Amino acid sequence: MSAFPPPKLKYKLTLVDIQDRRLARISLWRTCLLITSAICLCLLPTLPYWQIKYPSQIQINGEKLVGKRTIYTALSFDYPQFIWLVNGLNLTRKIQLIPSIETVNITKQIIPPHLIISLQEKKPVAIATYQEKIGFLAIDGQWIDQQFYENINVNSALPKLQVLNYQSRHQDHWKSIYQLISLHPELKITTVQWDENSNLYLYTKIGKVFLGSDLSQLEKQFKIMLKLQNLPSYVDNSKIAYIDLSNPNLNIIQKY
Repeated sequence: MSAFPPPKLKYKLTLVDIQDRRLARISLWRTCLLITSAICLCLLPTLPYWQIKYPSQIQINGEKLVGKRTIYTALSFDYPQFIWLVNGLNLTRKIQLIPSIETVNITKQIIPPHLIISLQEKKPVAIATYQEKIGFLAIDGQWIDQQFYENINVNSALPKLQVLNYQSRHQDHWKSIYQLISLHPELKITTVQWDENSNLYLYTKIGKVFLGSDLSQLEKQFKIMLKLQNLPSYVDNSKIAYIDLSNPNLNIIQKY
């Protein structure tokens, strides 16, 4: 007698084995489904907990001069939202549209659900008039409306430097001008002014200085101003209309 089952019996045994494995898989899936359903039923009452429902769940770090109201308005957050569905990249782009914001980073905190917004503000270095409006200048020459520095009178002193008649076309020169002003505080420059022809005037300790519209020799013009620091000891400032340094090689004092 053969030690191996006949072909028909072997075929039936194979079918039974396949059916047993199929039933085992079905049973496993049913068990997983029941467990998942049970977990979902347990978590269902807690779903509101995982939502951002109030502004108090949005934490803002780094804001000093920019008001929280400005940030919340820019976010235009649609309450409530599940924390895992919040589009952080979209919110970042919205805040970056605020001109007084330099950088922004948004992170999600799951337990408890919070949004954490970390900001770096643009430092205003001068009060500036632009198209008859009052605002501030950043170091890069961007003019920013005063409404975007809501807390500047509360958390920081106003910049001492004033810029009059600022225009967008002056932005290319502003960084160089501000660097030289910062490098030479002894000149006590209080005001930077452009006229309608883009001629530049500086109000300094030696009086009003006319630099002209060609600013390619700024460094040389500042060196001459440094040499003229003792001028008030020899000439009464009240009698000087302005000092013409538009040609650094020819210094002219215009009197009244």
